[in-house]
Amino acid sequence: MNRFRGKDLTVVICAYKECASLEECIRAIAGQTVRVRIKISTSTPNEYIQGLADKYGIRVCVNPDGGHVKDYNFALRQINTPLGMLAHQDDILCPEFVEKNLKELNRAEKPILAFSNYIEMHNDVVDRRPSVMVRIKRMLTWPVRINKFRSTVFAKRLLQRFGNPITHPTVVCVMKEMPRTCFDERFRASMDWDLWERLSRKKGEFVYVKDVVLYHRMNKENATAVLLQNSNDRYEEELEIMKRFWPSWVARIIMIFYSGSAKYY
Repeated sequence: MNRFRGKDLTVVICAYKECASLEECIRAIAGQTVRVRIKISTSTPNEYIQGLADKYGIRVCVNPDGGHVKDYNFALRQINTPLGMLAHQDDILCPEFVEKNLKELNRAEKPILAFSNYIEMHNDVVDRRPSVMVRIKRMLTWPVRINKFRSTVFAKRLLQRFGNPITHPTVVCVMKEMPRTCFDERFRASMDWDLWERLSRKKGEFVYVKDVVLYHRMNKENATAVLLQNSNDRYEEELEIMKRFWPSWVARIIMIFYSGSAKYY
């Protein structure tokens, strides 16, 4: 039985340039019902980020070798507690996010990671109803909703056979289960799914928090949206990962439907 507590979790906020929602993100993490350690990681240091860090007493870690994937790997290296999480500066954690994640992680025998249900925000307003994409992701989580089943490699891979239902900003990692370099720089748009697929082969559990505990802000400036607008990288990367679960011809058929999710970004 695990005994994870708030002090065992470091939340690293990945900050970029001057994001208007950064302070709201900080306040949401600082206002959790269970207190955690907080850091800010950035490759674009500026007075705005430093000012907010000083206001809330948070250490800023500056990555001298910036880049989309490099920034995330750098941020993870700043974590020296048993649990770690990368918070996106656009997203808002509900007050009980940490409490509910710790509860589920402590119920697991050998957790690898925890991920949560969420709902989207558009124009700074939380959606009244989940989007089509969110509803589909919820349906895909059923293999790990069964406690005795979720520790099997079969369940962790079945979870991902029709796409990636694990939303990166909701993930809490058990750091000892993570590889030395978590995110592969070859996968700019799908670096998270590549990691979940590799972790699915390990012995241990993918823990799911079924309650909505995060508001995920959708806008044209987020990294995924930019990549979708400027390249075909996402399709090619997702097809490569899908082939890890299916024969090539089956993967291509599934991708006809799965790639349609791009219209929701």
